[in-house]
Amino acid sequence: MNPRLFYIKSIFFFLPFSILQVNAETKIVAKQGDTLFKLSKQYGISLKELMHKNHFNDANKILAGEIIIIPKNKSETIGESLIYKVIEGDTLYKIARKYNVNVKDIISINNIDKVSILKPNQTILIPNAANYKKVFDQKNIKLARRKVSYHQTSKTEELGYIAKIHQVSREEIISLNKLNDQTKIKPNTNLRIRESKPIRWLKYGDLLIKWSDWRYLNGNYITQAKNKNNKSFYIAINCEKRVLNHSIKNSFWTKWYFPNRDFEFKLINNFCDQKFEI
Repeated sequence: MNPRLFYIKSIFFFLPFSILQVNAETKIVAKQGDTLFKLSKQYGISLKELMHKNHFNDANKILAGEIIIIPKNKSETIGESLIYKVIEGDTLYKIARKYNVNVKDIISINNIDKVSILKPNQTILIPNAANYKKVFDQKNIKLARRKVSYHQTSKTEELGYIAKIHQVSREEIISLNKLNDQTKIKPNTNLRIRESKPIRWLKYGDLLIKWSDWRYLNGNYITQAKNKNNKSFYIAINCEKRVLNHSIKNSFWTKWYFPNRDFEFKLINNFCDQKFEI
């Protein structure tokens, strides 16, 4: 297998998870007002996992004095949980579609019957992991706005979604990638976002960074690099957390780490904070 292809494919398994693991399973005594829903938000644990681990089927039950098992955190919650006030004409399906969540998840965390009729001004909770469109608009566009050359998908994504966060037209992406006017892009697809630019390498410490070839994947930026021995590998930057990752060790991605050398700080600052041309 082409080693470069191996490096890129391996990122789907290592990048999303390596920075998110926290302490091992522990136990706490629930305080007054604690519910499983509240604790899932506080500890960043899946509500479903927390309910299963503690054998509770009511996410909103007050748990004061109960010993609660907090599982090891294996994933990151997306955004903040939301409180939604029902308006005239709302249905569970309409709200789920608006917030891009599963109807079953809304039913579960609100402990309501699936045939319940919603009433105007009724307050319901939107699941923690909701990919809320306003969060997408404000956060993802900010993250993806940099002039990357490529967009890689780790799951099925709408072409309109990709075009919006990179602030380009759907037609431009279709033309550059010779797509048949697709509306959905399959996982593990590498899409060119902008026209090809002259190859440009910049030196940072002992490294050469391929500055003309940055790509965006799940909020992270990835490009090819070479060390002083001319060995090729891939380097990744997460601008939100100001951390780095690379695939130089045994061809696998390492754990995310904070910069500790001058050129690493400079690399993050130059990419994340300054305007640049590619």
